[in-house]
Amino acid sequence: MAEPNEGAVLKQAKAAAEQDGFTWEFNFGSPGAIGIPLKGQRFLSEERRQQYLERARADLRKEAGDA
Repeated sequence: MAEPNEGAVLKQAKAAAEQDGFTWEFNFGSPGAIGIPLKGQRFLSEERRQQYLERARADLRKEAGDA
């Protein structure tokens, strides 16, 4: 079985994290970063991001197998 496209995996993982109320990451160097409120945002640790990525891979493999 072919592995899912990593771009699709990342997109699905970020969407799942956002749905669960988490901010995937914050890029302090981005131009729009100034003025973005951080209070109340919940950020993911590297371990939690890996869990979301693994879950997305599994979901995409299952979808490909069902097709």
